[in-house]
Amino acid sequence: MRSGLKPIRLFCVCAVISLGSTGIRSQHWVNPDFECHRLDLRDLGYPEVNQIPANSSAITSLLAARSGKLYGGTSGEEAFLFVYDPSLNKVKHLGKVKGQQGIHHALAEDHEGLVYFGTGLNVLRQTDLNRNIANANSSIDKTLWNDVKKPYLNYEGGHLYRYDPAADKQVLMAGELCAAEDLGVAVPNNGVYALCINPNARTLYGIAYPDGHLFEYQIEQKKFKDLGELDHRIVFHGPERDWRSLPRALVIDDSGKVYTSGDGGFLAYYDPVRGDIQSSGLKIPGEYYPVQAYVGHPVIECFARDEDGLIYGGSSDGFLFSFDPAKKRLTNLGKPRISRRLRALAIGKDRRVYVVAGERFEPCRLFCYNTRDGGFQDLGIIAVDRSPYYSWRGYQFDSMASGRDGTIYIGESERRSHLFLFIP
Repeated sequence: MRSGLKPIRLFCVCAVISLGSTGIRSQHWVNPDFECHRLDLRDLGYPEVNQIPANSSAITSLLAARSGKLYGGTSGEEAFLFVYDPSLNKVKHLGKVKGQQGIHHALAEDHEGLVYFGTGLNVLRQTDLNRNIANANSSIDKTLWNDVKKPYLNYEGGHLYRYDPAADKQVLMAGELCAAEDLGVAVPNNGVYALCINPNARTLYGIAYPDGHLFEYQIEQKKFKDLGELDHRIVFHGPERDWRSLPRALVIDDSGKVYTSGDGGFLAYYDPVRGDIQSSGLKIPGEYYPVQAYVGHPVIECFARDEDGLIYGGSSDGFLFSFDPAKKRLTNLGKPRISRRLRALAIGKDRRVYVVAGERFEPCRLFCYNTRDGGFQDLGIIAVDRSPYYSWRGYQFDSMASGRDGTIYIGESERRSHLFLFIP
């Protein structure tokens, strides 16, 4: 929480310390692994005026636009769109999305600068699990699948929206609606779990949760198309045992192929020329358990492309890898910490790969991978200390983006969240 002492108390504390010590020690929980002045945060709007409210502020999508602005989407009781303008150094909310709970890994920009986003139910919410299982040896997965599907049975489906940044000039107050154009429901009874765009083909691609279908939206034709299942087995590999294991990211190479993960943990792709989903034959790095009673595999958590077209990806088991589409070569670059999940990644202007790692029961840590020499550097916990004005220690993060000026933006995903700024 934010920390601070009233002036009279601060005077008393300083007086006591000065009597028994030659100096005042700094707060030991502040990150000792890098210069703390490189990390700061921003509130999501003006507190008590138009700030995105708690319980709706978990940042689950970030997009660095070509204009230099950063767009973000939240998940919670209600979904909000927001923008951070570096020239103003402030976050402004762009309105709540009526009837929607989440924008999860689902922001994209076309060649005209228009912003697209997909919505769904809040995937971070606690799932109500049925504990009355008739036969624990054979029906646990079936019961869990019914629990996962239940909230979606009467759910219309996640919508795809288009937002014109020209509307950024408006100043919205708390509770106002987002001025985005509703393009319709992507996949009935499913939320939009991930989104990417091929700006040259004027086509958006997305993943539907929980059924795991890949879909496309043709912008000119204003038409959705279901492209088929990505994973034909329903597995709960975790580490979130109440989430179906499905990929949470998509990336497009120079040829227009759309990559993600699919059956058995293999890197899969959709070929728009052939019109079908293919396996690359390359397994994403993870913990595979070749035992008779276990069925499961890791999934893609995040993707980013460097300026040469090399793709970096993170798996739900916490491994970083690189993939060269031209050479069809996948390289396991290692795992920065013992726990699972690479929650998000971004490529900096210094060409290093910055990643957030950790599960939801522990504080996340920030790492960077040196693409020239190899190896990870542990940048530690993500905590800001601007005492006596403000301080905040972040625990959960689910999105990252690399700004035009090299700033790494990190989206906190807690009950009350902030936008963190890391300057390499």
